[in-house]
Amino acid sequence: MDTLSGRYAVILGGSGGIGAHVVKKLAEAGVSIGIHGRHWHSGFDRLIQETASLVPCTGFTEEFSETLSPFSERVSAEIQRADILCICFGPFLQKPLCEMSVADWNRVVQFNYTMPGIMISSVLPEMMKKKWGRILVFGGTRTSSINGFITNAAYAGAKTALCSLVKSVASEYAEYGITCNAVLPGFVDTEYLSETLKASLREKMPLKELISPDCIADAALFLLSHSEMNGVLLTVDGGWDPAFSKNLRQV
Repeated sequence: MDTLSGRYAVILGGSGGIGAHVVKKLAEAGVSIGIHGRHWHSGFDRLIQETASLVPCTGFTEEFSETLSPFSERVSAEIQRADILCICFGPFLQKPLCEMSVADWNRVVQFNYTMPGIMISSVLPEMMKKKWGRILVFGGTRTSSINGFITNAAYAGAKTALCSLVKSVASEYAEYGITCNAVLPGFVDTEYLSETLKASLREKMPLKELISPDCIADAALFLLSHSEMNGVLLTVDGGWDPAFSKNLRQV
């Protein structure tokens, strides 16, 4: 098990949801953290204060454009100095293919595949110099292999491509002490879901419970803490299987 204490992590999309839980786990492990959020809010301020009580911590905001114009100097600098890069940002889109617009396609691919790729390309040179680095991204349910999807095919396709990128980075840069892994969460209990949607999703789960965000964060910490874990696509979905799910078209 690697000691992460003293390393510096940048968490993209760390101001809430799964990302905020990853921040807390890394802080408990002694990792200094730069937390990205799309905008300031009270929960973001509290997270920074709580994290700063444990380790050095800063927060920064940027609303990424759909054209992926060059990142601000702050974001670029944070990414390039990171020992650990966790990309938790990746908006979900549930829409049938026959209803997808050009803007929908651009948004889902840009934010879920192209942007993580650009960020990984940015962080790799400095990690190669240091001979150490940890990269972690978040995929989607059932995207570790090629599958068909009924209402979120574009999103799932981008996340499947992201899994291929993880495998490529892992194989090409392992000699530099760099690992690249992905956590593929199922239906996670976060503040971004309405209570109505949570109730609907629970009915689809084998144990009638959503995945805890702490469980996802534990999985993330495990992958980041072990150099042997490289190119891993770790599914954390509670055993969910669409073949046994009621109301399949709502998934």
